[in-house]
Amino acid sequence: MKKLIPALLLLLTFSAKGQSFYSEESFRQYFTTHIDSLDQIEGIWQVSTTQEFYRYDTLYDVQKFPKAARVAIIRKEGKYESYNLTGESYDVEFTVTDVRGVYLYRNYFPETKSYSKTSAVISKKGEMEYTYTFPDKYLRIRFGDTYEEGTRVVNILKWTKIFPEK
Repeated sequence: MKKLIPALLLLLTFSAKGQSFYSEESFRQYFTTHIDSLDQIEGIWQVSTTQEFYRYDTLYDVQKFPKAARVAIIRKEGKYESYNLTGESYDVEFTVTDVRGVYLYRNYFPETKSYSKTSAVISKKGEMEYTYTFPDKYLRIRFGDTYEEGTRVVNILKWTKIFPEK
């Protein structure tokens, strides 16, 4: 039985592309082990967010979240999926475009079963920036009774790669 427990733990550690992730350390180990085969988008990123709130075309509020999340991006089945550092899906995926360093970004909103879509560009400094507008259907659910016609929320994201550094 004592030999079976380490074997089971080792088996549980491998799943997506041969590995399952459950902590920041497990992501770091994966990226360190595969350093020579990683694409520039793969790694651990610090995400900061600014949200601009509009009623029709009038800006009425700005909220900044300088350290909103730390997210890992890993190539899986021809696209790049993102995970929070406990291994759960972050509901964001990237796909390559014809331009190096430019990726198509999709954010999935489970509440409405819809996607946002925009392009994300990685700069030479290991930063990625993009902007998208939340779907109206999502805002109606999110704001509930306080939703007002003409409300629009723009999400401005800046991702800074923190591991591995090139």
